[in-house]
Amino acid sequence: MTITPPPPTSLAGLVEAYADTTAAAVRLGAQAAPEAAGLPTDCPGWTVLDQLRHIVSIEGMLLGDPLPDVDVSGRAHVRSAFGEVIEKYLEGHRARTLTEVVEDLRQVRDQRLAVLSAPGLTLESETVGPFGQTTLGALVGLRCFDIWCHEQDLREALDVPGGMDTPAAANAVSRMLHGLPKVLSAGALAEGEGVVLDIVGPVQASFAVTVRADEAGRLRGHVVDAAAVPSAATRIGLSARAFTRRAAGRWALDRVDAVVDGDDALAERVLQALVVTP
Repeated sequence: MTITPPPPTSLAGLVEAYADTTAAAVRLGAQAAPEAAGLPTDCPGWTVLDQLRHIVSIEGMLLGDPLPDVDVSGRAHVRSAFGEVIEKYLEGHRARTLTEVVEDLRQVRDQRLAVLSAPGLTLESETVGPFGQTTLGALVGLRCFDIWCHEQDLREALDVPGGMDTPAAANAVSRMLHGLPKVLSAGALAEGEGVVLDIVGPVQASFAVTVRADEAGRLRGHVVDAAAVPSAATRIGLSARAFTRRAAGRWALDRVDAVVDGDDALAERVLQALVVTP
C-alpha cells in the first residue's frame, strides 16, 4: 500500500496533525454566522454547533472532566453504550452558545497541546483514552482521525472546502484503508476475490485486498501488493473526499461517485461495505 503524502508516524508528527485539525475546527466555528449553528451535518442527529460541542467535550473528558449526569435515552443516533457516553458529554455543553463553544475549544486545545508536548513523552507512553488504557501514539492518532472527520462534517455543512491536503487527512485515509480487510471479509468479497481501490487527490493511495480462509475456515481479508492482484481484478476509483465520507459512514451510496473497472456487482458490494467507523 502506498499513501501520498505519507501519514505521520512520529509523536511530533501526530501532535502537529492534531494541532492543525483542531485549529481548523476553531476557525470554522469562529467564522460561521450565528444562524449556521443549527445547520444539520452529515453526522446523524448533530448540528454544526453539536459538532463543536462534541470535540470540546471529548477533549475535556481526556483532561478529566466528569461524565455529566443527564438523560440521553430515546435518541435514534445513539446506538451503543459508548455512544451514550459521547452524547452525555455533548449534552453537558448544550447550554453553551456558538461563541462560547469556540472559545472553549481554543482553551481546551491549548491545554491538550501542553499535555501532549510535555518532555519525555513517546509513542509508547501509557495514557488513558476514550476506550481505556492505551498508548499516547494510539490516542493521538485516534483523536486526530476523529476530529478531522468532524472538521469535514463542519466543512460540508458550512460549504467551506479544505483540509484534504493535510497530515490529518493522510492519517484518516490510512486508518480507513487499514479497516477495509475486516469489513470486506464480512460478506463483500468471497473467498479468492480481490479488489483494488485507487484514491485520487489530494491524498492519493493504491490499496488492494484479497480474501481467503484461515486454518479454521474463517474468511480473512489481507492487504496485498496491488501489482500482485490479477490484471482482471476489479478496480474502484474514488476521490479522497468521497472515500473518506463513505468510509466514515457519512454518505449514502448514491452520493458516492466511483469509477469502476471490472465487476460492477462486486464493486457495489465493496462500496456498500465500505463503512469502517462505528
